[in-house]
Amino acid sequence: MEARLDPEAILREGLRRGLSELEVAAVSTERVTVSIVSGEIKPVLFSARTIYGLRAAIGRRVTGISVGDLGTSLEEALRDLERAVRSSPEDPYWQGFPPKIDRGVRSETYSKHFDYLEPEKAVELAKLVVDSAVERGRVVGADRTTVMEGLVELARVNIRVVNTNGVDVSERCSLFGAYGSVKSVFGGTDSTYDFSLGSRRIAEEELVKRVVEAVDYTTLFRGPATPESGVYPLVLAPRVAAEVLTAALIPAVSGLNIVEGRSPLKGKIGVPVLNEKVTVRDDPTLPLHYGSRSFDDEGVGVYSKTVFDRGVFATPLTNYYVSKRLNMESTGNGFRTLPGASTAPAPTNVVLENGSGGLEEFTRELKRGIVVYSTIGSWMSNFVSGQVYFTVTHGLLVDGGRVRPVKSFVVAGNIYEWLGGKLVEVGSDAEVNSNYVTPSLYIAEAKVSGG
Repeated sequence: MEARLDPEAILREGLRRGLSELEVAAVSTERVTVSIVSGEIKPVLFSARTIYGLRAAIGRRVTGISVGDLGTSLEEALRDLERAVRSSPEDPYWQGFPPKIDRGVRSETYSKHFDYLEPEKAVELAKLVVDSAVERGRVVGADRTTVMEGLVELARVNIRVVNTNGVDVSERCSLFGAYGSVKSVFGGTDSTYDFSLGSRRIAEEELVKRVVEAVDYTTLFRGPATPESGVYPLVLAPRVAAEVLTAALIPAVSGLNIVEGRSPLKGKIGVPVLNEKVTVRDDPTLPLHYGSRSFDDEGVGVYSKTVFDRGVFATPLTNYYVSKRLNMESTGNGFRTLPGASTAPAPTNVVLENGSGGLEEFTRELKRGIVVYSTIGSWMSNFVSGQVYFTVTHGLLVDGGRVRPVKSFVVAGNIYEWLGGKLVEVGSDAEVNSNYVTPSLYIAEAKVSGG
């Protein structure tokens, strides 16, 4: 899908109008989506659009706008951009858009299976979800198993970033996403569990595996109780480990949060802050992984870097702006929520390196403890203090060899304690969830507020 506005023309005309610097990020997306509601596959939806992010500076005044591909002329776009820049306050730390920074990394971000974005393929995948759930329900003895709500999405995205400092890069990306909620009925009692998958490849086998696993968990978590309040050893399944890192740890490695004093890691580069069993990488080079890229949203080349090296805080994540404030090179982690927004440091693919053991082994080792499979509310955690907080929707209470399902209780703690002195082990059972690759975690103790 070709862009309707010409990025080079935008740069030329913007400079002619008196703007000091300009940047154009053009994002063209074609998407096929199929919804599932109560086991029924809904009609296919197709969408295609290009959004331009236009950012510019006049001296130290800098801002941006997002412009759609329909009904907007070059003159209108630049007029709105110039007006926005001139009315913006000065940024005393502004040092310009990045120059060309090419680190020679060419990540695999596109699968040839997306060359033809076929609605039939999306329907086929949705049918695979529904049929796999129903068949597995029969195997586990459910009276009825239904995919209550779900979505299958196939998309291809073309990204181009150019600026007046010599950056001109482009990349094609593919995206496959699927999620849903499975409900099984056993003798009049409902039990539910959800599944999700995100990748740059069409991962049919993994999709079936996660749907089947979700149905199996509807059996495992039937008739849950609420545990007593107290302090328990805690085992986190891989996807919960990813949620905890997302909410409580990774925002703290943002160079922006560090330089502005919001991160407890400020001044701690090179200092041991976690258990030596913890090594975390940010790796944009993983083939066809959800967060893989060859350059960030500013056009800066990416590379794999170690964020925590055996417990030592090694590398903050930065965009170009923050790297200048920290007097270091950009790590190629400048990403934005909208094409016209400023970038902020964010991870590509977060990889928690494997240790030993795993979910099953850790569960067997528990004399009395809780295993957490699924949560809600982890966004209530606080990366500024390291506070971890979530409500468990699916868990197991292990007590003297007896295992029973539990739910509806709150777990709280501190990420630097959980991954520090209270860490028993990092598992070797890494699982991919969106742009996180994480194994299970075994933590010596955590506070539980239950019945």
